[in-house]
Amino acid sequence: MRKLIAACAAALAVFALARPTSADEGQNVAKPRVDDAAVQENDFQAAPGSFEGKVEDAVDRGCDWLKKQQLENGLWPDGTNPTYGAGTPHKYEVGRSAFPIWALCKSGVFADDPAIEKAMNWLRKNYEAWAPQPPAPNPSWCTYENACVVNAIEAYYISKWEAADAKLDNPKNRVKRDADGKVIKDANGKPIPVTRWGTEEKGAKKKKKDRKLTLDPKDRKLAERATKALVEAFQKGAYGTGGWRYNNPENNPGPKIDVSATQYALLGFGAATRLGIAYKKDCLIDAYKFFMAEQDKTGPEVVRDEKKEGEEEKKEEEKPKKDPDKGTKVREYKPKAKDRARGWGYCRKDIHSKGDELTYGSMTCAGICGLTVLRDELVDDPTMASKYTKDMDAKCNQAIADGLAWMVANWSVKNNPARGMYRYYYYLYALERLAMLGGLDYIGKHDWYYEGALVMLEQQDAEGGWTKVGNEVEPAHIYNTCYALLFLKRATDGVKRPVPVFTGEDHDD
Repeated sequence: MRKLIAACAAALAVFALARPTSADEGQNVAKPRVDDAAVQENDFQAAPGSFEGKVEDAVDRGCDWLKKQQLENGLWPDGTNPTYGAGTPHKYEVGRSAFPIWALCKSGVFADDPAIEKAMNWLRKNYEAWAPQPPAPNPSWCTYENACVVNAIEAYYISKWEAADAKLDNPKNRVKRDADGKVIKDANGKPIPVTRWGTEEKGAKKKKKDRKLTLDPKDRKLAERATKALVEAFQKGAYGTGGWRYNNPENNPGPKIDVSATQYALLGFGAATRLGIAYKKDCLIDAYKFFMAEQDKTGPEVVRDEKKEGEEEKKEEEKPKKDPDKGTKVREYKPKAKDRARGWGYCRKDIHSKGDELTYGSMTCAGICGLTVLRDELVDDPTMASKYTKDMDAKCNQAIADGLAWMVANWSVKNNPARGMYRYYYYLYALERLAMLGGLDYIGKHDWYYEGALVMLEQQDAEGGWTKVGNEVEPAHIYNTCYALLFLKRATDGVKRPVPVFTGEDHDD
C-alpha cells in the first residue's frame, strides 16, 4: 500500500449544523469498545470473546459460506431477477467471478485456496472471449465488471505478497503459533491450522508495509485489457461532463452516466495505478466536472474549526500559565471556515428508476470516494498539471468536505440514509471505502467501524452469509456477503492525500 502522507485539506472539527438532520436522532450511539490490548493474542488468533475475536469468527464463517456457494466451473450462482428490474437482464458472469475473488482475497484467504484458483482460472480462460480486442464486438461498456477484474487481480497478488511476508506461502507452515513461536494445538493434540493470512487490523489509520506485487504476464495482460476497457467505456455527458454507466444497451433508455458506475471506474483506475498500469487520464477531467455538477447545489451550513493533521489537544497541565501581572492580549479574530452539507444522488437527469434523483447515503459515499480517488490520480501527475489546476483541486477538497458534512448530518449505519434498506450492504461497503481511503477512524463523533460491525455481526446468518436484507442486485446473497466481508476487513487501501477528517460532534442542540 502506498503510504499515507499529510493531508492537503485541513483536519476538520464539526461544531454545529444549521439544523438537526440526523437520521438516527434520539438513538443511542454505540459505546466505545473495551480496549483488548491487555489480552494476550498473537497475529493469527484474536482474543476469544473480544470484539476483534468476534469479527474474525464472522469473517471466517463468511468466507467459508461464500466458498461453499461456488459452482464447479468457478463462478458463483446468478440471480433469478433482472438486474435492477429494468432493461435486458445481464448475467454478470465476469463480475460473479471477480468480485468474490476481490472479497475473499482482501479477507485474508490464501491465493492458492482451491476456490480462488478455480475462479481465477475461469477469468483467465473466459475474459478475453467476453471482452475481445477491437474491432470485434466490444461489450466493454460493463464498467462494473472491468473494474472488478482489475481490483480482483490486485487483491489476488496482495494475498500472495502478504502470505509470503508472513512466511505462510508454504501450506506446511500454516499452523497457529504463540508469541514464542511454539505450535498451538487443539484438545486432541493436533496443530490448529491458519486458514487466512491475517486478522483484523485495528484502526483505519494503521499503516501497512509497501507491497511490491509481481504479476504473472498473463494476469498483467488481463488487468491491462480491463483497464483499457474502462477507458473505452467512457462516455461524454451533458454540460461538458463525462463518466461511466454499468452498461447502456440500445433498448435501455436509462442515463448515459451515473455516480455509482463512475465511482467503480475510478476504483479500477486506482488499482491499475497501484499495479503500475498506465492509462489515458484525460477522461478524469470530465469525470471531475460530472461529480461537481451532480452534487447538491446547497445544504445546511456547517461551521468547522481547522487544526493541523495529527495535532493533539493539550492537557490542562501542559497549557501555559497566565501571568496575572500582564494585560490580556487581544486575540486576532480568524473566521471559521463554513461548509454546507451537500450530497449526491444516483443521477439527476435521465433517471433510471424512481428515487435515482434523490440525495442519499450510498451515493454520497460514492461521490466522496470518486472525487478522492480522482484527486489522487491527478494531483501529482505532471502530465495533468495544466488540466487539473490548483483552483480545481481546492474546489474538489471543498466538495469532499461538504459531502462529509452531509454524512455527519444524516448519519446511520442501520439504514442507507434517505433510502431506507435500499442497497443497504452496498451503502455500508461504500462507507468503508470513504473512511479507509482517507484514514478516518471517526466520522463526526461516530466510530463508524465499530457501529457498523455490530450491525454486521447481528445480521449474519447462522450458516455464515448475509442474506436477510434484500434490495440488492442479483445474486443478492452473494454480493451482500462480499460487501459485508469487505467492510469487516476494512479492505480498502488509503490514498496519498486523505479526505478531510471530521473529529467533532454532530448537531446536538
